[in-house]
Amino acid sequence: MSRLVAAEALKVVTTRLLLWLGLLLLGLELLVIALHVSQDSLDSLAEARNQRDVVSIAAVSALIALIVGIVLAAGEYAHGTAAPTFLAAPVRERVVAAKLVVGALAGAVLAAAACAFAWGLAALLLSLRSVSLHLGSGAVLRVLLGTILAAAIAGAMGVGFGSLTQRQTGAIVFAFIWLLVVEPLLAIAGIERFAPGHALASVVEAGTQGSDLLSFGAGLGLSVGYVLGFAILGALVVRGSDVT
Repeated sequence: MSRLVAAEALKVVTTRLLLWLGLLLLGLELLVIALHVSQDSLDSLAEARNQRDVVSIAAVSALIALIVGIVLAAGEYAHGTAAPTFLAAPVRERVVAAKLVVGALAGAVLAAAACAFAWGLAALLLSLRSVSLHLGSGAVLRVLLGTILAAAIAGAMGVGFGSLTQRQTGAIVFAFIWLLVVEPLLAIAGIERFAPGHALASVVEAGTQGSDLLSFGAGLGLSVGYVLGFAILGALVVRGSDVT
């Protein structure tokens, strides 16, 4: 199993996808944090709650981790590498399990880099404006740790969903439509908090969330449940699919 994990990890680090997505994430953080710090008043920036909001842009890494997970699983079929992968590892469920581990690790590493960059940039820009720093507060640290945990879960969730659909582009498009269109519509019925995106958001918020999110524990449990559901269904589809 360790060899499969190492092989899947090698696929991630030797492709340009993770690099470009990481650069995109850092660029977005640079833009948003710079605008936030430059436009807000000094009194507003001095509040611990607002400094927490400044670094919370790092939570976008969970979405990037979801895309990485989808590509890690469905990309095998898009690029025609599924056949040699399954020839080297005939027990396909083990391949899916290895991808789940690597997807979670990739998401966590990506989020940790995003959090470190957001925290350091926010500290620098706030210091340049002579604002008292509260970036070591419990609220900020909870959001950063919640972001890393949510990104790890999102990476594994992406692997499960990608294994289920086996369509890289279609899975990514569907994920965006679900998060941007479907989940907001679920608010009409008052059940949006139970959707995957909102469950991950409750993990990010880590106890500081508003009334439209679950508690941290409930969100974490539901998110892990989604991962297990997608992983089991994805493994069943992968085991029964024909690969040429």
